[in-house]
Amino acid sequence: MIAVPEPGQGLTKTLQAVVTVILPRYPDLDPGVRVAVEQDVARYVARQIGSMPSFLRLPYRLALLAFEWLPLLFYGRPFRALPAARSARYLAWWNDAPILAMRDFVRLIRSSALLVYFDHPAVVQQLAARPSVSERREAHG
Repeated sequence: MIAVPEPGQGLTKTLQAVVTVILPRYPDLDPGVRVAVEQDVARYVARQIGSMPSFLRLPYRLALLAFEWLPLLFYGRPFRALPAARSARYLAWWNDAPILAMRDFVRLIRSSALLVYFDHPAVVQQLAARPSVSERREAHG
């Protein structure tokens, strides 16, 4: 098995913060479970970035650094230190940016994070425990 390098601790924390903004609040998870799921998802995304060919990995890590530190110019603090609403707006700005590389940066994280989130055992268990739409309709007549 080949060892896949992961981003440094600072970049992993940035990924964790991005994942926290991206992931939906559905289904409701206990706060401790949600934190563990977010950490698992962020580790997966970090491994995905670490497994990129070097000609893609280096620019992606540089984009992650830019994403983390660019808010310092606008808000006086890095991305991880932004309040939740402002970090969501900042992420949306990158997502809707006129520069394709910025949109692609968000797209890779979002698509990987959502795939892993909805396949995470804790999320699957919570979703399976909820009645389906047809079951709710039958219960209400």
